Amino acid sequence: MIVYLLYNKRTSAERLMAEFNDRLQREQLETELLDADTPRGIQLAESYDIVGRPAVLILKTDGALVQVWQGEDSLPAPSDVAYLARQ
Repeated sequence: MIVYLLYNKRTSAERLMAEFNDRLQREQLETELLDADTPRGIQLAESYDIVGRPAVLILKTDGALVQVWQGEDSLPAPSDVAYLARQ
């Protein structure tokens, strides 16, 4: 599984998601930190109907969505992400 962290650059979410990414990597999870305004970020948001930023997505290797959280107030604890990503 892979965890995508989608955010907008030059916002308060940029630092928040960088720190969140560091915590997830300490859990030895595969993560990708993506600016929502890049082609890959736009494609990911469109594919999974992501409208809130920042967002955390857990996807299976085949692209199936496991869990998504959207918006700064809805971000999960890193331990919750780690648990789901290891299922």
